[in-house]
Amino acid sequence: MKKDITLSDEQKKTVIDQWKNGKTPMIKDLIVAAFPNLDEKFYDGRSNYGRAVKAYLAEKGLEAGVTSKYVKKTFSLTEEQKEFIYNNCSTMKALEMTRELFGFKVSPLDQKHKEVKKYLSTIDNKVIFSDVIKEDTEPQDYTPPKTEQKAITKINKYVHDGLDKNNLKSIEKKCIAKLIGYMHTYRFIHQISTYTAVKNKDLFESSFVRYTYDKPDLTQEEVDQYITLSAEMVIGANIQVRVERLQELLDQCAEETDGKKIAMSLTESIGTAQTEYNQCINRQTKLLNELKEKRSQRLSKEIKENASILNLVEMWKEEESRVKMIKLAELRKNSLKEEMERLSTLDEIKCRIMGLTEEEVLNG
Repeated sequence: MKKDITLSDEQKKTVIDQWKNGKTPMIKDLIVAAFPNLDEKFYDGRSNYGRAVKAYLAEKGLEAGVTSKYVKKTFSLTEEQKEFIYNNCSTMKALEMTRELFGFKVSPLDQKHKEVKKYLSTIDNKVIFSDVIKEDTEPQDYTPPKTEQKAITKINKYVHDGLDKNNLKSIEKKCIAKLIGYMHTYRFIHQISTYTAVKNKDLFESSFVRYTYDKPDLTQEEVDQYITLSAEMVIGANIQVRVERLQELLDQCAEETDGKKIAMSLTESIGTAQTEYNQCINRQTKLLNELKEKRSQRLSKEIKENASILNLVEMWKEEESRVKMIKLAELRKNSLKEEMERLSTLDEIKCRIMGLTEEEVLNG
C-alpha cells in the first residue's frame, strides 16, 4: 500500500523559490527540486511525490506546467446534419445515421455517435424509431425448446386452440418432436438471434410455430422456406411501422409553414416504403402458395402409394370374413342335416308316441 507523502518546510520553500524568475516551472522540475535523490521514474506528476507537490501548490493557489495537457475534443452537429437526423430518425437507428453521415468505421463509443443520440433525445419520441434510443448491442442468443413441455408452452402461446398436455395423441407427440427438431436447425437459431427487438423475435417465432407445429413431414428445404416466410413477416411488419411514422411526420409538416421541402421528401419516402411493403406481401403469398402446393402434391402421392396396400388389407379382411361366414353356414347346415337324419327314423317316433317297448314290438 502506497503511503502519503507530505512536504517538509524546507521542501515547500524550495518549491516556492522556483517561481522567483517569473516563469511557471514544470511539475517535473519542482519534484526534482523537492526530492533530488529519487529514481527517474518518480519524477512524474502522477507519482506520490508529484501528488504531494501538486497538493501544496493547490494550497497556495499555484499550478505548475505540464509536458502535455489532455484537452477533451468537442464536437457539434451542423444544421444540415441535424436536418438529416430529423428526417430519418423514424426509419433509422442512431448508429445507422451516424455511419451514414460520418462513415461506416464509426463505433458506438465515438463522440459523433454520442452527439447524434444526444440530439435524438430532443426530438419527440413519437417520431423516433422505436429502438433508436436503446443502446446498440449485439443480438442475444436464442435458446430453442428442448423438452416436450417447453414446446407445448410455445405452441399454446401462439396457437389459440393449442394442445392439451394431459391428453396428447400419438400424432401430436410426433408433431411436437418434429417441431423441436425444426427449431434446433442452425438457420432458425441464427435468424431469430439477429433480431434485437423482443417484438421482432416473438413475431418471427410465432409465425414459424403456427406454420409448422402440425406438419411432422417437412423436408429440410421446406423448413428453410418456412424460416424465410417468417422472416418476411417481420420485414413486412417493420415496413408498416415505418410508413405510419413517416405519415405522422408528414402530417406534422403539413401544419408547419416551412415544411414544404421536408414534406416532399417524406412523401417520396412513404411511396418507396409502400412499394417495399407490397413486394414483401407478394413474396409471402408466392412462398406460402408454393409450400402448400408442394406439400399437397407430396401427400397426394403418399396417399396413392398407400391406397393399394389399404385396398389389399380391406380385401383380405373381407375375404377372411366371407370364409368365416361360409364355414359357420356349413357347420349349421351339417348340424341340421344330422338332426334331420335322426328324426327321419319314423318307427322310433311312432313307438314313442304309442308307448310301446322294444319287446312288445318284436313279439307282436
